[in-house]
Amino acid sequence: MIDLLARDAASGYGITALLETEKIPYRPVTSIGDATAPLIVAAYDLAPDEIAALASRRTLVFHGGTRFARDVLGAADASNVERAATLPLGAPDAPVPPAAPRRESATAAESRADAAGTSGGAPWSPRTLALARTLGKTTLRLPPVALCATSSLAEATVLATFADGMPAIAVRGNCLWSAADLGGAFTALVTERATTAHHGPDARAPLRAAARRLAEHAYYAAPEAVRRRVQRRWYAALERRLAALGTAASEYPIDPTGWLLAELVISLARELGGGLARVARWPAPYAAAATLTHDIEPQRFAYTRGLAALLDAVTTSGHPATFGLVARASARWLDTATVARLGRHGVLCHGLAHRGENVFGRDEVRRDVETARRDLERRLARPVRGYRSPRLDRSPDLLSALDEAGFAYDSSYPDVDRENIAHFGSGVRVNVPYRPPLATDGGGMRPSRCLELPLTAPDCIQPLLAGATVETLRADVASKAAFVRATGGLYVALVHGGVFDRDDEQRRTAHLEFVAGELRRPDVWLASADEIADWWCCREALHVTDDGKNVRLVNRGKRTIDAVRVVVERNGAERTVDLPPLAPGASFTITAGEPNDDVRAESAASAAPRRVVPAA
Repeated sequence: MIDLLARDAASGYGITALLETEKIPYRPVTSIGDATAPLIVAAYDLAPDEIAALASRRTLVFHGGTRFARDVLGAADASNVERAATLPLGAPDAPVPPAAPRRESATAAESRADAAGTSGGAPWSPRTLALARTLGKTTLRLPPVALCATSSLAEATVLATFADGMPAIAVRGNCLWSAADLGGAFTALVTERATTAHHGPDARAPLRAAARRLAEHAYYAAPEAVRRRVQRRWYAALERRLAALGTAASEYPIDPTGWLLAELVISLARELGGGLARVARWPAPYAAAATLTHDIEPQRFAYTRGLAALLDAVTTSGHPATFGLVARASARWLDTATVARLGRHGVLCHGLAHRGENVFGRDEVRRDVETARRDLERRLARPVRGYRSPRLDRSPDLLSALDEAGFAYDSSYPDVDRENIAHFGSGVRVNVPYRPPLATDGGGMRPSRCLELPLTAPDCIQPLLAGATVETLRADVASKAAFVRATGGLYVALVHGGVFDRDDEQRRTAHLEFVAGELRRPDVWLASADEIADWWCCREALHVTDDGKNVRLVNRGKRTIDAVRVVVERNGAERTVDLPPLAPGASFTITAGEPNDDVRAESAASAAPRRVVPAA
């Protein structure tokens, strides 16, 4: 079990989100005195009495403030800064000892012993380093984040430095220290603060929305030759914008920032606790998950012949499909037979009109998304639980509206954005579900009630419209699918139905066949978006505690959950335990002894039949 003390809202949200993603047991505390377990501290201003109280505890400190860096680590020139930073993957050639020669204290000796016990002094697991090397990734690029900057540490051993030589990770005695606020870094990623994309409304927003509606009407009505010229000009302008972002831009097609950041925090938490327990992300025996989504653009062809051909292709493929439908286009063009065929598949709401929808102004956005869902549910005669914003337009107001409107999940935020005009070069850079942070009246943050399933780049055949070849697009899809599988992530694929004519339909169908083939792997759970969201929500409802001997799970949700796999790490040994179905209120206890002992389990679970998808 880990205790967590977080004062800053963004830092607290980020660390909590990372621990929740892995279901690592933790307990929030409001003061150091309340802590009874190894303690994670995320703060910029630790006071002298708090610093003294930490001396006798196993602690992982994110930032901590300049006083902490001076008094505990011997940082004579510590200062608070906010900037981007690059952390090379791996440690210095050897752990860097205290900078100034002095008589070694007991804590300094412990510091050296602790460093010797890490994997080569590096704050990364060997598996993470090996996978990063296969991807050609050599650094973790942190977004602009709070840093406790110093040139050297006289009383601590440096385990990792930033690219500019500044200490990044250090250890002294029982204290691990990160100069960067890694929780704040995760929050910066999922709020897309890492780029300079437009995030707020202005007085011209309604005019822009109206102009965009006219432009989209003209674009969809134009001949193919005209559309191609427009595409080339737009993408040339967007590429210039991308170049201007420089290193702040997301990496296409694979941006490992979110994965590496999570791995770093997990590795430090593992070092803090001498091991950890966690819940596997996906139903056993799967290591990763994927879902295929199909947005239908607001064209007559798309909702008639294009959709019919797509439904045929999905039937042939056999994959669980989720269709993104525009409310007004569905009311206008969906016939009864097509509605019946869609009844066998998942559906999400893809906006009201898909014509320059406004995403600024919380009340207006909420009205629009509620109207869109109501109209779509009326046409389909079924509930609609998910949303995807047209053109992937997005904003904090959209997130608040989806939360207030009661949507179960959203998929409007791509990991790497190479489509949206306002956010080109941005993206959240994570490939796992998460709950976006929403601002509270008191200046804090809370997780949204609407789960985010981040869309995975490449986005359909968009790269072909920008000038890429089919071979290049397929290579990017294959490499991205391999990355998501290897990192235990979620691949949310998007392949549109035919929009304009039969040639467009055939090109997209060929792309669908390739993408489905890449995602259909024995270790990948291929499911609908609703099923993915249901599983994740049921997994979130598991309450996990770990007292060092017993790992106990209680299902605090309203549904039975099956195929849960628990991973327990103790003293360098790792065990996995597959749980029986857990009904609401049921519990399961894993008793772990010494490294060579068997794992013993006691269950108060139900005897419901085994299934992968949580029962309703």
